Amino acid sequence: MRDGEDPQVSAARAAGALNKGRVVIDSIGRKLLRRLRARADDLGVPAPLSRDHLPVQPTARQLRDAAAAITSPGGRNADELAGLLLAVDRDGDPELLASAEQLLRQASPRVWLMLDAATRRAWWEAPRWSAAAVQRLSSGESSPLGLAVAAFHPDGHVREAAVGYLAELHDTLAMPALTLRAADWVPQVRDRARSALEHRLAEPSAAELVAAAAVAFTLRERREGRWLADRIEGVFRDGPVELLTTALAVSDWRTRRIAHLAALAAGRLDLARMLHAVRHDADLLIRIRCAEAAVRTAAAAGSVDRVRPLLSSGTAMVRAEAIDALARGGDIAPAIASLVDGNPIVRAVAQAALRRAGSDPVERYRRLVMHSLPAPAVIAGLGETGTAEDAEVIRASLDHAQARGRAEAVRALRRLGAAGPDTLFAMLTDPSGAVTRQVTITLRPWASRLDLTRLRELLNERNPQHVRVAAYRLLRERDMWTRLLVDLELVADPSPSMRSRARNDIAAWLTREAATTYSMPHGRTADALARQLCDVEDVLGPDRVRLLRFHLGLKPA
Repeated sequence: MRDGEDPQVSAARAAGALNKGRVVIDSIGRKLLRRLRARADDLGVPAPLSRDHLPVQPTARQLRDAAAAITSPGGRNADELAGLLLAVDRDGDPELLASAEQLLRQASPRVWLMLDAATRRAWWEAPRWSAAAVQRLSSGESSPLGLAVAAFHPDGHVREAAVGYLAELHDTLAMPALTLRAADWVPQVRDRARSALEHRLAEPSAAELVAAAAVAFTLRERREGRWLADRIEGVFRDGPVELLTTALAVSDWRTRRIAHLAALAAGRLDLARMLHAVRHDADLLIRIRCAEAAVRTAAAAGSVDRVRPLLSSGTAMVRAEAIDALARGGDIAPAIASLVDGNPIVRAVAQAALRRAGSDPVERYRRLVMHSLPAPAVIAGLGETGTAEDAEVIRASLDHAQARGRAEAVRALRRLGAAGPDTLFAMLTDPSGAVTRQVTITLRPWASRLDLTRLRELLNERNPQHVRVAAYRLLRERDMWTRLLVDLELVADPSPSMRSRARNDIAAWLTREAATTYSMPHGRTADALARQLCDVEDVLGPDRVRLLRFHLGLKPA
């Protein structure tokens, strides 16, 4: 019954709809219908029920915006969309119903999962419409949208009845709703949904299969979520090829990934399809697994040359697979060309391929590094394959025009054991953060020997952020008391990043290290810590300062 509707009119309308047979009621069981009708009679729509808190009739644009807000970066919860869907179902406008149903057919798994919880909350905010919707459901009057939102009802009897109707609804909209209920916490609801899906999956259409798969694979890690995911994966392995072909091309990355992996395991992908996935699929794992399988397939067929197009892939692991396969087939030219690849994995595979062929890659790097401006990858490669004798040549690249070249030079010297504070300390002021990070990593073993005054100057707030961070990291490595003193000096720093670093480090020390620190600061160090604790008491709070004084063995102020 709708708000303000005459009971006799409502009864006549319900009887007419029932006689027309809009849904095959007998199929969900007479016992269940009697139980649901009894539930509807219990609920009724009595006057004392509080007013519904649902929006006025929304527009199609509002529905789309609410759905988009869920999936956008930093997206909101689904409460707004849930309320709008209940309002659309309540008002019954045919155009809006069609828009809402189409929106749900195209919705992502994230939207469906969030709607499941949000609509359950929204039903509590609409007691009058909830009671009326139960009466409509028991009379077989619900629209496809009404069945979908009824499947999210907090009452298990309502969800079970909605599942019964959805089982007979030949619409892809039913599949995600049934999938959610197949992982329901109520056994009766769950069993009825699984029975309906088992029947559908016996001879599924491609559209029904992928509609269920997207939600099923998202639910897989839930307590009751594995059942349907395993069934659908079995269809990918053993079912009709046209269903697999559709799944390999859907927009949902989980469905595509599981379809590819299942098909590879079952040997259902030919070389052409593997290579197509490597070149065009957006999912990294699909590209890598298909590349590995393509290499094995091509090698077994004696046609390894077919993987040559993979050398131009933007994925490093794919390039590495192609280089290794071609080299094992006797073609080391791609390995020679890839010695200067920007990715260390690709370089390592290329270097190994040359060694297997009896050639030493270091000699090529030594020739290339003599150029007036060697490429950063050449400097990196010489550091990976050279010896301490190559350090002098690499040291010349500390002034490289490219920041990456300077960073690779620092990294190469560190690998060769030829980096020290005398050479690198001045590079802490490099304009590139990538360079100062490499310098900081290299200087950490010498932290206690570095010029303390100079490091404190670099910590000054007038310096660039990356220079300050480098100085902070080295001061933190110097000794425990210097670390805490610097932290206390920075807890009120103008830079939010530096404040956060200092406060988090103090908290970490108190949590993990303070209780096992058996030494105490003395003399000027203790005095400096005591003064600094007085200065920051308003920032850290008296309780934390008191705890710090206790662990440092300092008297209360």
